[in-house]
Amino acid sequence: MDGVEASGGSSSGSTVVEVHESGGSSSGSSVVEEHSSSGTSMGESDASATESSAEDLSNLIIDDSVYFSSVSFYSGGPSSHPICGLYPGGIINSFEFSGIFSGVSRYDLKCTHVLAADFFGMEDNKPWFLYGGFDDFNGVRSLNSLTFFMGSSTPFEVQRGWMINHDGAKLKIYEGEEKDIGDSGCKVLFTENILRVACDPLTVYFDGIMSAQVEYTSKTLGQGSVKSFSNVGLCFDNQSGRRPNWQVPRTGDCRITPGALSLCSTSASACNSLPSNSDVQAACTQMHCDREASTGVPSLTSSQSCALFLAANTLQRLDGVSGGYPSQCPSDQCQWKQSVLETGCPQDPFFIGCN
Repeated sequence: MDGVEASGGSSSGSTVVEVHESGGSSSGSSVVEEHSSSGTSMGESDASATESSAEDLSNLIIDDSVYFSSVSFYSGGPSSHPICGLYPGGIINSFEFSGIFSGVSRYDLKCTHVLAADFFGMEDNKPWFLYGGFDDFNGVRSLNSLTFFMGSSTPFEVQRGWMINHDGAKLKIYEGEEKDIGDSGCKVLFTENILRVACDPLTVYFDGIMSAQVEYTSKTLGQGSVKSFSNVGLCFDNQSGRRPNWQVPRTGDCRITPGALSLCSTSASACNSLPSNSDVQAACTQMHCDREASTGVPSLTSSQSCALFLAANTLQRLDGVSGGYPSQCPSDQCQWKQSVLETGCPQDPFFIGCN
């Protein structure tokens, strides 16, 4: 039985990931195991702030206003790489169906799940793993962290609030300035309200609060199936063997319903101004349903609305469509940045033009 192991020496709790191929199936019937030593596991911050409902989103547009930083997180034409969308409500659009609504799936996500991995290291001759942490954020199950294991380098994690945990310490960054993340070979850039983490073979765009896009830069669109025999994780599919929804066991209540869940079919007019037939539009509809079920109020909070349109902006940018700061976000960008910062672990502001 073949296997590969990646270990991290973070002082916040070292982690060992073991992947074992359980058969010769090309569908990726593999097993991922994680063991965490003493200490608080990375990226399980509490974000349960209560906010007032936001205004109707249907009349809101993307404003081409200028950002404080002159550096862009993405420029050029449409991306030629597969993109996996990770959105609230358990909405995931896989690499195979980049930007196509028919590729959207909904899963019960809680605690930690494998999002994408190459456990044999077919790209760049090193195994890599991308984990996602999920919690309840204002009545909707949402992404709160992304953990990167890149070969034998020290793992790191980006958390809600744009906080970067590297080797048990907060990595200091500055808006508009790209910075290396330890020995991982990855670079981080915060600009235009998006935290970009560029590694080989993937780039992640994180809104800092509930959504992300994963660009699989070592693969190109139109080359057939994106998945190889050593790829696992929800960004590929949910053929997860004995790990339901590719969940990594944790202590505490991490119970989930395995398998794909049905999408909410209730019409939400507030979602109509989002790109039609897109994964972010599906997430908007699901968020309204989840909010009504959990809080009795179907409308989204102001932070959820702003973040959702920032996610739509990112999706459009990756599709080669220009865009700027969403008009339904606070007119003062410093106010938005500070509000996101306060959802995570305490850290000093690192923004341009903000006191």
